Amino acid sequence: MPSKLVILIRSNPDESHRPAEAIRIAAGLGIGKNPLKVILSGESPRVLSPDEDDLIDIDIIEKFLPMMNEWDIPIYVDKVSLSKIDLKNSPYKFRVADSKETSELLAGGHYVMVF
Repeated sequence: MPSKLVILIRSNPDESHRPAEAIRIAAGLGIGKNPLKVILSGESPRVLSPDEDDLIDIDIIEKFLPMMNEWDIPIYVDKVSLSKIDLKNSPYKFRVADSKETSELLAGGHYVMVF
């Protein structure tokens, strides 16, 4: 049975390189046989916005996020975090998760990486 991987990204992409690195790692892990899910919370959902072009390591985000989208790696956005940003024009697929679903996703992972 393959291990289930969950990547929780909660760092602010304006202040840290961690969201970009998490996306790069997720894209790399996404080509493997282990199921992978990515959860964005706090300020990190801003990486999905087409209006953000001054984030730290935006070049890494713009390189690897489309790959994740193409490979159908599930991306979940915390509902509370979504209230802070408008992602209606986002070119990326994502699903909104309430706190209960986010908790279930995290609990369902064999391995959870937090950035």
